[in-house]
Amino acid sequence: MFNNEKLRLYLFLFLAFSVCSSKNILIYNEETLVALSFFCFLFFVLHYFGNTIKDSLNERSQVIREELQNFLILKENSFQELLNQHQKVSGLLKAMQVLNEFTKSELNVLNKNGKKALKNMFTSRIDHKLKTLVFSKLMIQQKLQSLLSEKIISNVLVAFTKKGKGSTKLATFQNKAIKKAMDSLLTNAQRNQ
Repeated sequence: MFNNEKLRLYLFLFLAFSVCSSKNILIYNEETLVALSFFCFLFFVLHYFGNTIKDSLNERSQVIREELQNFLILKENSFQELLNQHQKVSGLLKAMQVLNEFTKSELNVLNKNGKKALKNMFTSRIDHKLKTLVFSKLMIQQKLQSLLSEKIISNVLVAFTKKGKGSTKLATFQNKAIKKAMDSLLTNAQRNQ
């Protein structure tokens, strides 16, 4: 435990301390005693518990080193994942730009075609309505003409028979009425075409 060199060192320190005390180089006051006690405490702790403290500190530094290594690995993985996400987002942005251009062009085409289709649909509906109106007008005209022709002939016959004029005038009047009715029917048919 003690060898000669350590014994000499301790003896030298003790004699140096005794000489310094006897020559009043070291003055014993509170600060000196506290400093001396502190240095003695440090010496004995290092001498008897130095290896234990060293092993404990080495073990703690190893744990800290492993935690730091794990943290750096996790940080590298997170940065790699972030880079992958950034690349995906960049690809998504490019795809969105292409989709935006495609959508704009399609909307322009649809706008042009929509205007044409709306115009054609509006025209066809108006044309259909006009044809329906013309057809209904023809139907009403034909019905009116048939009603008038039935009523006129009977009214004329009644009027001529009341006046008592001859049948020759009635026959000429009927011929003129038939000729006028035929002419009016022909003009109506030509207008409708």
